[in-house]
Order: sequence, then C-alpha cells, then structure tokens
Amino acid sequence: MNLLKAGLEALRPKQWVKNGLVFVPLLFAVDQAWSLEDPEPIPGLVLRLGLLFAAFCLMSSAVYLVNDLWDRTSDAVHPTKRARPIASGRVPASTAVFLALVLGPGGFLLALWLSVNLGAVGAIYLVSNLAYSAGGKRILLVDVMIVAGGYVLRAGAGALAVGVAPSPWLYVVTAAAALFVVLGRRYAELRLADGRDAAQRPVLAGYAGPFIGQLLTIAATTSLVSYTLYAIEAENLPANHTMLLTVPIFAFGLFRYLYLLNHSAEAEYPEQLATRDPQLIAAVLGWLVAAALVLLLNP
Repeated sequence: MNLLKAGLEALRPKQWVKNGLVFVPLLFAVDQAWSLEDPEPIPGLVLRLGLLFAAFCLMSSAVYLVNDLWDRTSDAVHPTKRARPIASGRVPASTAVFLALVLGPGGFLLALWLSVNLGAVGAIYLVSNLAYSAGGKRILLVDVMIVAGGYVLRAGAGALAVGVAPSPWLYVVTAAAALFVVLGRRYAELRLADGRDAAQRPVLAGYAGPFIGQLLTIAATTSLVSYTLYAIEAENLPANHTMLLTVPIFAFGLFRYLYLLNHSAEAEYPEQLATRDPQLIAAVLGWLVAAALVLLLNP
C-alpha cells in the first residue's frame, strides 16, 4: 500500500490541472462549436475533450516520472523536492521506469485513437519534454520556452479535438500567459533556493540578479496586453466588445500571482497556488463565469 500511494504521488496528479487547457478552445471558439451540424454537439465535444484530457494526464505523468528519475540526485538536496517519491527512494527507479513506459505510450495511443493529428501533437509533446529532461532544462531560456510550449500544445490539441478554427489570439494569450507562469516559477525557485541554486537546478544561476525580474515584467505586460487585444480584436467575440469587462479580472489574477511569487512558500508550484489560494481561485472562477455570461448574453 505504501508503494501504491508513493507511486500515485510520483504521477503528480495535482499538476493535471494544467491539462484543463484542452477545454479552453471550446470557449474561445464557442460560436463555431455551437453551430456544428451534430444535433447534440456540446456533450460529444466535452466527452472528446475529456478523453484528450486523460491522454495528456497519462503523458504528463510519464514526463514527470522521467524528469524525476533524471533529477533524483539534485532533488535530494532541494528543501522540498527531496521528499518526492523517487528522490526519497520510496519509489524504486525500476518501478518509475516501468510506469513511464506504460503511461507515456498509453497516453499517446489514446490521443492517436482520437485522431491522427492529436496523435502527432501527443508525439511532439512527449519528444519535446524528453528533450527538456535530457538537456534542454540546462539551457538558459530554452528551458522556459519548452515548458511554455507544452501549454500551447495542450490548447492547440483542444482546438483539433473539437474541430474548430480558434482565434489566433488563443495561441498568443496562451503562450504569453504560459511564459509568465513558467518565469514566475523560476523567480520563486531563486527566491527560495537560499544560495543553493546551482545544486538544485544549474540553469537557475543564469536567471539570477535583475534578469529574471526583467523577464517576468515583460511576460506579465505581454500577457495583459495580449489578452486585452484579444478581447477587442477576436472575431468570434461579441461586436460590442463586452469581453473587455473580463480584463480587470484577468489583471487581478496576474497581480495576485505576482504577489504570491514574493510572499508564498509554495510559489514555485503554480498548480498548488491555483488550487489553494482563495483569491486566485476566485479570480479563475470569476473569469470563467464572466466570460461565459458575455458569450451567452451576446450571441
């Protein structure tokens, strides 16, 4: 039972929340999705997205296992990561390898079963993340680009799954916000490293000093500006620009995340902030409700 519990923990189910991005295109392209000829399109689309979500959960867990195997030595000196199942020895390396070899191909085959194009996206996701684990994470800037690219792949896969042509702003906003989140994690890691950045993650030394702050400021500004432009320019949104009403909520979420990066002990784990901080949760739910109301009341 202890091994089973540790094995489940090694899959990092708390981070599966990131895979929820596959559902975003249904909102960004809602007018196209709701006009499909299928007499009951929405339930079928949600089911398809649910299966895609499951595929990414399997693949992402395989990626986490491979990464933790690769980093088990450096994780052992990290103040919190040393408690991870593989770094602490609660999950043997052989067990982790077996799970990765089952989950990775399993998630890919599920995506391929949904469509050839989704299988291709799944393959790109797995290859890029293996490249990250094999050395990409040690290259300054390349590391954050690969991780942010994973978010964009999820959103793109969601668009393919529902068969809609999403607004180009989907990719712009997703990429900008992803860079903001990933750079924020690097910022938090540096803040919490307490001088042990080289031992924990060698690339962190390159982000030290004012550089990471400059990158974070650029990413935050780009995220806010791109979302505002999306609210104004996206063709699938109401012509009266009422989506602009959601911009203050989006901005509050960004500002709250910035605050937590400087004050929370869990700042290097964005998925925990998104599920534990009441104000950040309220911002996410508030944006979802406001965006849905704008789209439903302004067809």
